[in-house]
Amino acid sequence: MEALRAELYELVRNAQPCTVRHVYYLGLGRLWQKDTAKSRRNYSVPVRELGYMREHGLLPWEWITDGTRLVRQEMQYDSMLEALERTAETYRRNLWASQHRRVEVWCESDSVSGVLLPVTAKWGVGLYSCRGQSSKTFVWEAVRQNQAHGKPLTVLYAGDWDPSGRSVPRSVVERIERYGNNGIVLDFQQIAVTADDVRGGRLVSHEANTADSNFKRFREECLREGLDPHEAVEVEALSPGTLRSRLDAAIENQVRDVHQWNVLARAEQHDRSMLLGVQEALEAHFQRQDPGPDA
Repeated sequence: MEALRAELYELVRNAQPCTVRHVYYLGLGRLWQKDTAKSRRNYSVPVRELGYMREHGLLPWEWITDGTRLVRQEMQYDSMLEALERTAETYRRNLWASQHRRVEVWCESDSVSGVLLPVTAKWGVGLYSCRGQSSKTFVWEAVRQNQAHGKPLTVLYAGDWDPSGRSVPRSVVERIERYGNNGIVLDFQQIAVTADDVRGGRLVSHEANTADSNFKRFREECLREGLDPHEAVEVEALSPGTLRSRLDAAIENQVRDVHQWNVLARAEQHDRSMLLGVQEALEAHFQRQDPGPDA
C-alpha cells in the first residue's frame, strides 16, 4: 500500500489540480486495469486511497478538485479594511472589452470544470458547466448575457466522444442560435474530445452505448469521420495538463488586438496599486483614531 500511495502521490502531483476520475485514467495500465462492463472495482481504488491520503495528511487537499459541490453565500468581511484588501487582491479589469469577440468555455460536466478553472480564471472568461444535457434556462440566461454585450461569440467546448457527449454541443449550438433569434454570430470550437483525438488511437476508449437514443446521429458522425461508432472516449482520458494547455492556447488565440489588451493590462496594474494605496491610507487613519490602551 505504501508503494501504491507513493505512485499516486507522484501521479497527482504532476497533474494537479485534477479529479479522482482523471487519476483513475492516468493510472490505467500502470496501477490498475480498466473496469469492464458495469464493474467499478478498479475505480474504487483511487477513490479509497486518495480519500485516505488526504485525511491522513499524505496528500494536499487542494490537489484534488471537485466541481460538483457548490457553496452559495454572500461575501462578508470583518472590517472595511479587510474588504479593501480583498478587493485589491481580486481586482480585475475586463481585458476582453478591448477585443472584437466575446469568449466562453463550456464543458460537459462539473468535474471537468474544476480542471479547467485555473485557465479560465487566468484569462477572465466565463466557465459554463452543462451537467450533462444543458437545461433550456441555463442556455437562455447565457444568451441574454451575450446579447447585452453585442459581440460575436466564441465558445470553446470540452466533452466526451460518445452518443450523449456529442449530443450536448449540438443542443447548445441549436439553442444559442434559436434563443438569440439567429442574431448571435457564433464560432463553436470543440477542443476535446475531438475526432482527431479518437483517430490518434492513444486514448483509453470503451464500448459506446448503442441503446442511447443519440447513437444513430453519433454513428453517422463517426462514419463521416472514418471512426468506429462503437468506440467512445471520455474527456477524462485526456490528462489534466493536456486539457489545460490546449484550452490555454485556444483562448490566447482569440486575443487578436494584443496592443489594446496590453494597454488595459497595464491599467489594471495601476488601478490595483491605487486600491492598495487607499487601503494603506485608511489603515493609517484608523491607527491614529485608535492609539491603543496605553495612550
